[in-house]
Amino acid sequence: RCWKGCFGKGMPPVHRRLHINLDTTMRRTRLANLIAHELETLIQEGVWVPGAYLPPERVLADRFKVSRVSIREALRLLEARGVIEIHPSSGARVRSSTTAVGHLLASRLEGLSLTDLFEFRYIVEPEAAALAARRADKDVLDRLAEILTEQEASLQDVHGFLALDLEFHQLIAVASGNGVLQEMVSALNAGLRETRLRAIKATFDPIRSLEGHRRVLEAILSGDADGARQAMRQHLKEVEASALGAGVPRGGDEGWEGHG
Repeated sequence: RCWKGCFGKGMPPVHRRLHINLDTTMRRTRLANLIAHELETLIQEGVWVPGAYLPPERVLADRFKVSRVSIREALRLLEARGVIEIHPSSGARVRSSTTAVGHLLASRLEGLSLTDLFEFRYIVEPEAAALAARRADKDVLDRLAEILTEQEASLQDVHGFLALDLEFHQLIAVASGNGVLQEMVSALNAGLRETRLRAIKATFDPIRSLEGHRRVLEAILSGDADGARQAMRQHLKEVEASALGAGVPRGGDEGWEGHG
């Protein structure tokens, strides 16, 4: 059990804060989401300040009484949200921008209409995909391909599929090599929880979303900037229609998606 002082001064018991039932039937993705939420809360409370490194995976796994696989997935979610950055040689570090523009923008997005968010993604994400086609490095490309494989295995697990969706879009922003784009997409991801839920309630089609991801990645892998831009627009258009439950998105010829 993890009592006060486990992670920092005055830290309440993690097992009590999370309220996690560690029964073996709990879905791994649900557990990873809960752990990610708890870690992000601790960061916001100042347990780990910008620039600080989180404890190693084995230490976090011991504190949360979960497997290192669950910790690794939770850290990936935080990286996709722009909260931390992961370095293979040194570990997970809290991003210095966590308390700056990204989180400020994310907080301002709350309460905005989905159509406004969609229009903003029309402007941002196709260009991020085009830049990624020119600049993406092998590590990011390999992870994008892994995400598609994991999504294919998660078609019956909506929460798991959507968590991977978030990571896919965030990594494309990372691959663009533009720090401002990374912050903006991270903030958008933070503000898209409502969109995801609405997509699920409407006509969310994970197979179609996966196909859209494949088209985007194929263009990026081939270095086709224009193709990546068009593939992202088409993908976003399809998910916007799903999220809004409408046949034709407000974006017209091109669009984005509520999620995907």
